[in-house]
Amino acid sequence: MLFEDSIFEFKINDQMTILTKSIKIISKRSITRMVCFCQSLNSQTDKFWHLFNVLCNWFQPLNDKNMRAILTVLIFNFWINSFGQSNHSSSEIMDCEPKTLKAINRLRDDFKQSKLDSFDLVMNEWIRHCGISECTQRLVVLRNIKERKSSEVSIQTYFVNNFHEQFRSRIKYSEMIDYGYIYSDIKAYLGFVPLRHEIDSIVKDESIKLLKTNTLDLDEKLICTLFSGNIEGFEKEIKKHEYNDGHLKPFLLKKDRDDHNKWMAYYIYLGSYRPISSKDVFSYAPMIGLTISSPLSHKIMVELGAKFRLNLNDGSFKYYAKGDTNQVNSATSIFLGGLIGYKIYESDKLILVPKLGIGLESVDTGITEKGKNSDTEKSKDIETLHLSLGMSAMTPVFKTSYIGIGIN
Repeated sequence: MLFEDSIFEFKINDQMTILTKSIKIISKRSITRMVCFCQSLNSQTDKFWHLFNVLCNWFQPLNDKNMRAILTVLIFNFWINSFGQSNHSSSEIMDCEPKTLKAINRLRDDFKQSKLDSFDLVMNEWIRHCGISECTQRLVVLRNIKERKSSEVSIQTYFVNNFHEQFRSRIKYSEMIDYGYIYSDIKAYLGFVPLRHEIDSIVKDESIKLLKTNTLDLDEKLICTLFSGNIEGFEKEIKKHEYNDGHLKPFLLKKDRDDHNKWMAYYIYLGSYRPISSKDVFSYAPMIGLTISSPLSHKIMVELGAKFRLNLNDGSFKYYAKGDTNQVNSATSIFLGGLIGYKIYESDKLILVPKLGIGLESVDTGITEKGKNSDTEKSKDIETLHLSLGMSAMTPVFKTSYIGIGIN
């Protein structure tokens, strides 16, 4: 969940809660805008001093006059700004709803009569007062396609703002019995266009008509499929290889990958281990590892994890333990540590990351020894500090994954 602007809450008692500013709450399913005002004490002055005294009690251990003065200035500024901004935001929301209804009804009639001469005038006025929304951009895209104007930019704008996700929600909510109550709760998210408004049916019918023509390019065909309400058809169509030549499919794939790269990642390592020296006890051995990494979108990446090695072709070595020299042939080794890398090159096809690693390697000896004050046996493994320097190269595969090779 994402919060736009800031929100401050001070619960004074059961009768008073102060919430400042307009807050826009965004989730995958809904966006709602709330404007909250102080609830009653006797006056705004009483509220201010009541809040002031509460905060001063919080800082009572300081018992500092300077702190009291600073609190006075901060709270006074907070008090003045919160009321002014809340009232301003409230009036904007109240003004936007009638303006939207007026504009959408006008455009509904224009589409019915196929008279779109005043489309730009009405749309520009609507956006100037209420901002861009899913419905405004949907109508812009439809008008451009219908009148054979360039639609590439308007289609990309629609998807950049994730309006396609809002459109899916709009369809879902429109099919519910209590759609009227749902609209009342999330008016701002729906751009103040009521659910089941006639404009939705008009856009759907126009899109179906356009799909029956031979004038659409690949991107226009995809978005008209979406606007026709055929969500499953849109998902199936976009997976077809023929749309690789369009702009929309590569654009959406890149957008999904970029969004995914902003989250924590994990790496699965499969490979082989080989020491630099030919005289080393250890030799070629299979290795598997798992690390958790910082987001791939960052220039500097940090990995933490473990790598497990099966010592299949190693030789025996002497190891002193339990008061005697033992002949040991290690079966396994485990490395616990981290890697830090810096992305020196990135394109749509390749990412290059040199990495510096440090960690602790534990080599199994198979020798155990009882503790001095207990019967518990402890392994007498060999532990060494490892430093490494290497390079990784990765290329994107599937929707959000990568595959690569590395030397480290």
